[in-house]
Amino acid sequence: MGSRETQLLRNAFQEFVKASDSLSAYYLVLEDRIKQLNQEINEKNKELEKSTQGFYNILNSLPVGVVVQHGASTLFTNKEAERFGWPEFSERLDPANGEMGEVKNGKGCFRWRKSSLTNGSTGKEVIVFEDVTEMQKMKERFERDERLRAMGEMAARIAHEIKNPLGSMQLFLSMILRGNVGPREKEYVNSVIFGVNTIDRIINNLLSYTRPKTIVRREAPLSRVVKETLDFMSVSVGSRDIRINFDSAYDAAAWFDPDLIKLSLMNFISNAIEAIADKGYINVGIREEGRYAAVSFTDSGAGMSEETRRNIFNPFFTTKDKGVGLGLFIAHNIVKAHEGYIEVESIEGKGSTFTVCLPKEQL
Repeated sequence: MGSRETQLLRNAFQEFVKASDSLSAYYLVLEDRIKQLNQEINEKNKELEKSTQGFYNILNSLPVGVVVQHGASTLFTNKEAERFGWPEFSERLDPANGEMGEVKNGKGCFRWRKSSLTNGSTGKEVIVFEDVTEMQKMKERFERDERLRAMGEMAARIAHEIKNPLGSMQLFLSMILRGNVGPREKEYVNSVIFGVNTIDRIINNLLSYTRPKTIVRREAPLSRVVKETLDFMSVSVGSRDIRINFDSAYDAAAWFDPDLIKLSLMNFISNAIEAIADKGYINVGIREEGRYAAVSFTDSGAGMSEETRRNIFNPFFTTKDKGVGLGLFIAHNIVKAHEGYIEVESIEGKGSTFTVCLPKEQL
């Protein structure tokens, strides 16, 4: 090989070394850049994961149920949706209702709304539903109070209108008796007077039921009053196989009128006993519910229809053959006078639960 070829080869090798060194330098720069990019990607992934977790935390902290569906598949449910019992809830949704509606299950009453997701989420829907059970109960209590107030006022007006002519009848009948009447006529007049007095007594009772109750509150243990009432009413069980169980988780004192509350509680216990045919149980309990002390009466009786449940506090409404229909009306007025309220839950064939809520503190 000549010197010229050797020089060219040496020059080529030097250029190769330079290019190799340059490639090595570029490789190191590229490697550093890749490491930097990987680090940035990992940081972005962590931020994304943190943001996603934060988003899920927000969804799980919402006081409403949130569900995302794609056709029949459920893609996401937050904690509130799971607590409401989404699988059972989904079976009760009626597609005919369109994009909103109300549904009830064993956990309460729920209002729901459905809308389609956008931005490339074709076929996906989000369903939001909230628990309106307490709102419905408050609405029902308000409507019941207004209905009973109006019925009480109407009954009082009618009673006053009837009492006026009754007074005149009593006066003229007594004048007839003082006159010269025979024994047979006197018997007829006395029969009429008896009927008039009966009507007058019924009207006076009605007026006493519809007038606002005057209560004398004092501090006393509610559990003791409930226990005394149960002991008194246990005689009404008679020979039937009915167990009365009592459990109190609230033994502190409360402010109420013991005599009137006993009268109210007696009506609930009496109704529970009469709801059970021959054999069953009545569970009575006391617990705290916020600023209220709640006394519950759960029986294993026949239960009630929804229509009966809505009307049981109306005066003269009864399902009993010999009932007058004033017991629960009186009980409601007593509890209302204490600024408390009553809740009723019932399933036909399975029994009923009456819950009497009384303020714990003096108002």
